[in-house]
Amino acid sequence: MKQLTDKQFEEIYDQYFDELYVVAYSYTTNKFDAEDIVQEVFVKFYRAHKTFADNKSIKYYLIRMTINRSIDYIRHIKNSKTLIADEYVNSFPDTLNSDSSKNEEIYMCVCSLKSDYKTIIMLYYYDNYSIKEIASILKISESNVKVRLNRARTKLKEIISERRDKDGIWWIKRYFKVRYSKTI
Repeated sequence: MKQLTDKQFEEIYDQYFDELYVVAYSYTTNKFDAEDIVQEVFVKFYRAHKTFADNKSIKYYLIRMTINRSIDYIRHIKNSKTLIADEYVNSFPDTLNSDSSKNEEIYMCVCSLKSDYKTIIMLYYYDNYSIKEIASILKISESNVKVRLNRARTKLKEIISERRDKDGIWWIKRYFKVRYSKTI
């Protein structure tokens, strides 16, 4: 793909905004900061004038930029010692909203994971990327993705168990029934 026209940029923006918003929100847990991060990513993307082979390359590039910008944001917040506590449930991204309180609880548990694990869980379960695709996006080996995914699942089970006592593991398996049963 050559330099983007305004119309092509608008199409890419419309196509990927929601997905990038979810990625940014998973780091910031604040809808306004997530929107700002995604806007910054698109501004940098527009100014970069990079050429891409296909739309999949653009998508990976945008996700990687969003992750990097979100991590920079978190570092900035930690360095300035002004952590912003925001309600999880009331500002969920629309793509994750549902009537089920269990879905909201699971998302809160995922958001409480450290950023490496949260990213893996979000990309694998919420965005339905394969191990190979995640490795490409994060620029790590497939075996590293598998290890992080396994550790993230273990930590997520612990968090959910603490919240739901003995019932926690049952509903996490049911929630992730399609992909959870796969062995890595």
